[in-house]
Amino acid sequence: MTRAPARAWPSLAVLGAGLFLVAVDATVLHVALPDLVRQLRPGASAQVWIVAIYPLTAAPLLLPFGTLGDRYGRRRVLVAGYAVFGVASLACAFAPGVPALLAARAVLGCGGAMIMPTTMSLLRELFPEQRRRRTAIAVCSGIAGTGSVFGPVLGAVLVETWGWRATFLVNPPVILAAIVLALRWLPRTPPARRRWDGVSALFAAGGVLGIAYGGLLPSLAGCVLVGLFVRRQRRADAPLLDLTLFRQPGVPGAVGGVLLVMSTLVGLGLLFAQYLQLVLGLSPTAAATRLLLVLGASAAGSVVAPALLQRFGNTRVRTAGFAVTAVSLLVPALDAVGLLGFALAGLGFGMALALTSSTDTLLSATPAASAGGAAAVEKTGYELGAGFGTTLFGSLAAAVYAAHLSVPPGLPPAARHLAAAGPAQAEVAAAGLPGPMASDLLTAARAACAAGLQVSAGVACGVFTLAALAAAFRRYRSREAEAPP
Repeated sequence: MTRAPARAWPSLAVLGAGLFLVAVDATVLHVALPDLVRQLRPGASAQVWIVAIYPLTAAPLLLPFGTLGDRYGRRRVLVAGYAVFGVASLACAFAPGVPALLAARAVLGCGGAMIMPTTMSLLRELFPEQRRRRTAIAVCSGIAGTGSVFGPVLGAVLVETWGWRATFLVNPPVILAAIVLALRWLPRTPPARRRWDGVSALFAAGGVLGIAYGGLLPSLAGCVLVGLFVRRQRRADAPLLDLTLFRQPGVPGAVGGVLLVMSTLVGLGLLFAQYLQLVLGLSPTAAATRLLLVLGASAAGSVVAPALLQRFGNTRVRTAGFAVTAVSLLVPALDAVGLLGFALAGLGFGMALALTSSTDTLLSATPAASAGGAAAVEKTGYELGAGFGTTLFGSLAAAVYAAHLSVPPGLPPAARHLAAAGPAQAEVAAAGLPGPMASDLLTAARAACAAGLQVSAGVACGVFTLAALAAAFRRYRSREAEAPP
């Protein structure tokens, strides 16, 4: 049995710290967004992009940076990513307006794209034996899921104490410590002899970028570039990404699992944070405390996942995770407020199982020397899911909100226009209105916000139900095909 190097577990702590910050920054603005809106006054579209531009910038760059680590050294790329992430965090904290904040969040995504795939590919190198690697993967998957959930908790504490800008000032000190410890503990990866295909990297980045940002023409252009990328990989002697990875059993389902879990975790996380504050009237800290149920359940799922994977295999565990998540989403879909705690805990546990099993499938499908490509595929699903979840669920909830908002008669046009942009803006509009009219507007905005969460949760519940049924059917068919005649 091949054992992990002596510094593997201390190195895991360093890798986990960086991964935690990257995950936190995907969701840290969820609770801080109302405070940011009051100060910077972004429109409804700008609000979505302030949150979504971070993962949607990272997604196209994951494969180029992941494979760049395989070619030129993973520690080198990781440390550079830490530095970019730290500087961009400072730029976000001191951004004077919405355009500067959007630009800084985009650079933050570039840093995250350097950190995430190299972190996961280093696990393949540090833990060559599968059983220990599964434990390390579960730890990092738990850290990523926990970070996504802890983001609103951290944001709430910082917003109530110092304001939204403080949510970015916690990153630089941790990043500085991570750089020092990474240079001391992480192994130097010898550069690979094969060349790094820059043209393929451009095709991959442009393709994912076009698909991620949506719209007819960008999506068509993205599909064309992805097609050129696939064609070039099939003809190359040393492809940037070995496409045979997707022919291995369970790999397509694992990629879909990561995409589905992260889109729901991040997209619905934003809606839950708004619902708890703007509909239930909780303070940012109280709302974040409720979200700790997701964090605790996610940690529990990550602890038990290695044993479950060893006993039942990746496909069964992933199917179970989908099923638990689907059942949990029934609660907000049916507006059963009294069972909301159960729903949040079920979401955290089910998604931890699905995410850990998916990551293990992908990293186990490739040798250590080319693990960066597999890790980049996993993290591309992670970031695309986060970006799509924010934009799709955010747009769906905004459309439902606008359709259900019943403004009181006699409302001034300026207040009507502001309230239509979202529930947080409705609170701002109500502040300048007479008492009865303000009360009616807030009641209408809260009802519309609750309807947005209800519809979005119902859609997510349906998708997870279909995913669980498809995974179970696929496993049944594979067992049937393997059965002797």
